[in-house]
Amino acid sequence: MKLVETTNPRAHARSTTIWNEGTHQHELELARHLQFHLIGMYHAEVGPEWSSDGKLESDYLHHIDIPLSGHRQIVHNGRVVDLLPGRAYYLPGNTPVERRCSTTSQLLYLKIRCEWLRGIDPLMDRPERTPTPLGETNPEDWLHWHHNNPSINANHLLSLHAQVEIWMAAILPDLDSLVSQHVKNHSTFKKVFAMVEDQLGANLKVSMLAKAYGTGLRAFSKAFTTDVGVSPKEFINRRLNQEAITLLLNDNLKIKEVADQLEFANEFYFSRFFKKLNGVSPAQYRQRFRKGR
Repeated sequence: MKLVETTNPRAHARSTTIWNEGTHQHELELARHLQFHLIGMYHAEVGPEWSSDGKLESDYLHHIDIPLSGHRQIVHNGRVVDLLPGRAYYLPGNTPVERRCSTTSQLLYLKIRCEWLRGIDPLMDRPERTPTPLGETNPEDWLHWHHNNPSINANHLLSLHAQVEIWMAAILPDLDSLVSQHVKNHSTFKKVFAMVEDQLGANLKVSMLAKAYGTGLRAFSKAFTTDVGVSPKEFINRRLNQEAITLLLNDNLKIKEVADQLEFANEFYFSRFFKKLNGVSPAQYRQRFRKGR
């Protein structure tokens, strides 16, 4: 179709530019490359069993908690956050917290992950990360996600994705400083991260990453651990576990099929790996979410 500009210039005679791609190219690039991936939405009716009994527990993925009824609490570094209807809450991944609940409560929660450099979550290792209240919500407006589950379509998910970005933009630190530090810490290993994403599986070895980086195994491991903050093996296991969780939340896949996709020798070795990192077997983890916990 031929595109023709027919607007009379007089219609914009008194307009002034607030910003455009030329004046804010750097800022647009920062915002454009920061991506929030929606992993799933879940409904739960919980009671005292939701409590962690004084223990500190965490998830590999970020959560957005949307209380529908009741009263629950999250405790992080001695700070108590009341989870009450009328507001959403950001619960960062990789952040051990105590959970408290004494009465029946209903909630929706989202599992999300963030990405700027490919496969790397800039929010996961921020030392300042903490449970944070987000924008106000009306529980009635969110019930349709639970009641109209079969009719959810791409337009609904587009709207939800936009809401998540609005919430997160309001609580994130300055993107320029956040991303600059993130890139400074990780850009040296950009080729390594790309290899992890392209060949992610149980048979991916640290020696293969060292070869891609161009140094010996020892020198690579030391440099990677210093700059990234975790060892290469721990990084591979973290990404492998994140991918395993994402696949397990897909009820259409059998656990053996998840193990095969992630290139484990068999289901037994996959289950042993998963339980070591998550404290429960893949079957128990999946069952927990089927029950709405």
